[in-house]
Amino acid sequence: MHFLFAWRYFRGKYNFQAIQMIAWVSVIAIAVGTAALIIVLSVSNGFTEVVKGLYADFYADVRVTPVQGKFFSMQDAPFEKIKNIEGVKAVSKVVESRALLVKGDLQSVVLVKGVDKNYSKINNVAKYMKRGQYVMGNIENPILLLGIGVEQKLGLFRSFIGDTLQLFAVNRSGKGFTNINQLNNLTAVQGGAFSVQQEFDDQYVFTNYAFAQYLFDLDSNQYSAIEISVMPDKLPEVMNAVNKQLGQNFQVKDKYQQNVDLYKIMQMEKWIIFAILALIMIVASFNLVGALTMLVLEKQKDIHVLHAMGARPWDIQKIFLMLSGIMAFMGAFIGGGLASLFCWAQNKFHFIKLGGNSFVIDYYPVKPMVEDYIAIILLVVVIAVAAGWIPARKASARLFEKIS
Repeated sequence: MHFLFAWRYFRGKYNFQAIQMIAWVSVIAIAVGTAALIIVLSVSNGFTEVVKGLYADFYADVRVTPVQGKFFSMQDAPFEKIKNIEGVKAVSKVVESRALLVKGDLQSVVLVKGVDKNYSKINNVAKYMKRGQYVMGNIENPILLLGIGVEQKLGLFRSFIGDTLQLFAVNRSGKGFTNINQLNNLTAVQGGAFSVQQEFDDQYVFTNYAFAQYLFDLDSNQYSAIEISVMPDKLPEVMNAVNKQLGQNFQVKDKYQQNVDLYKIMQMEKWIIFAILALIMIVASFNLVGALTMLVLEKQKDIHVLHAMGARPWDIQKIFLMLSGIMAFMGAFIGGGLASLFCWAQNKFHFIKLGGNSFVIDYYPVKPMVEDYIAIILLVVVIAVAAGWIPARKASARLFEKIS
């Protein structure tokens, strides 16, 4: 009954047409706020998925590193046991450390990552090659794959593949160094360039792990990490099995744990955006308060008639709270429908483009998520109750006034 009265008031005619106009302005304000929230959050989700995809391509499903120190020693037997764990698709030995890369008068501090032949089954950097081939040579003929950021720092982005480069690394003999002549100095050939995203492109250089071991004065059984490719549904079991196999001297991390700060920041940014837009919607709901107050004044006689028919003050309050809810949800429904249509069209036709040509994609990605819609619905409920409470209280108070 309360809903029927509220619906009638919403659709009814008023002595002052401005009241109806103000009511629809309130509905439109809620619709615009809802649409803006859904679109902005969907774009944020889209960019988050793009970034996660890039990180997923670059980082291994599981990475094993020592708890203390940068390098560790391990014989072949533990590797074979890890390979035989159910759910493991591939295992790669990794040597990773900083070095100075020099070409002529230009230089750049890079993160050299030496990998074995299985690494292409773990990391998808091969599909991001911009020039050259995914080939890293061997210890006698080392080949370097440079991120395009490193390439640009060394002035190589217009050069042909095959340039000879110098690598300088700290001598781990323990004697230290006082000048560059006391660093390990090796030469290698540029074999190609890749582009994943700026964080990786500006610092990573890939080569074969035997050459990296030689560069950093490591023995043949010394590494900095083990990286593992895992079947998605077997990830927890594989991590537990690797932990049991290697013991407490190693830490085992999945992709999320390797980049936990990044994912936390992305989620925090999303909900900060939600809070800002929610505040804008709450300010816009002041129109709703004004519209409902004017509706209460317009329906004074109806309120007294309802009271005469047995309606209690709480019944009157519920009618106007329902009216507030109808107006708020009408706006949310319109805004949600328009935003959903926009997201579908953007995903299908990509009509809003990103500026520049250095991005992985050339359009704004959007990804609507159910939890966003639920959060917005809860926000609309709060707005409807908050905006409708004072006018509804005023409406129930009219019962005690005489009809003029």
